[in-house]
Amino acid sequence: MSEPAGAAASRDVVALMVFKQPEHVDWLLRRLTGEGGVVVLHVDRKALPSMGSWVAGWRHRPGVHLVPDSVVVNWGGFSQVRATLACLTLARQRVPGLRRVHLMSGECLPLRPLTEIAAVMDRLSRAGESDLIESKRRPAVDWRVNRFNILGEHPRNREPAFDAAFVRFRKLQQRLGLPPRRNFAANEILFGGQWWSMHGSSVQRLLGWPGLSDFVQHFRWTRCADEHFFQMLHHRLGLRAVGSQRFCDFPAGQSSPRYLPPGELHRLRERGVLFARKVTPEVARQYVAEADGAGA
Repeated sequence: MSEPAGAAASRDVVALMVFKQPEHVDWLLRRLTGEGGVVVLHVDRKALPSMGSWVAGWRHRPGVHLVPDSVVVNWGGFSQVRATLACLTLARQRVPGLRRVHLMSGECLPLRPLTEIAAVMDRLSRAGESDLIESKRRPAVDWRVNRFNILGEHPRNREPAFDAAFVRFRKLQQRLGLPPRRNFAANEILFGGQWWSMHGSSVQRLLGWPGLSDFVQHFRWTRCADEHFFQMLHHRLGLRAVGSQRFCDFPAGQSSPRYLPPGELHRLRERGVLFARKVTPEVARQYVAEADGAGA
């Protein structure tokens, strides 16, 4: 499969996770490959029946590599991590000389060209190999990792009845006085946003670590593993995290972030933020048109 000339030079990969809005995904693919990026695309297996005609076209798009055996992704389950690992594995196989990987969803938007983001990461790497990933202690959510959490892969686990069952089971463990799981010590449990950017050397170390299979097994009963797995693995290998340089705003009491208006995207860019989430297709197009016009 051929690639744009810029892709061969930069070897920057966007691992793009999607499950809806194929027209917008198509726009993103054109935008990212047009900037010289290579896209490794994971389409949630549940979405394949409704997106099949688009997927067929993407298979032959220059600069796009489609994950062949996609994962059924369920909110809160480990399936999101498996899908991400599949993207990283394919990137390592298909992109020799891999320099950087940016993990995005179809509702994320780079606020600067990929070349400018690469320059930021290069400046950080000169001060020591540093990855744009949020990684911090947040004891209030340790229960996600050190308790047995059921229904993690149930496709309806966000519905009130299933969520109530999940909460009851977790509280029952506490009432029975059951000790925490012994999968990780408390000071090893780290939290961070799901979306990140890493140097290719870091991705190679993560995928090549001999203990990876055992590490995966420790997350079998973890809730929202996508907000813990890579943070904890990254730390385990002694890699340096400097924050994700991404903006995402969760209203109080909500489990999903709010959609951002175009004016706010411009303000975030001025502050040095590199990626925004969540962004509607309409706002993404408006922002890009205005940003491109300002830079002309």
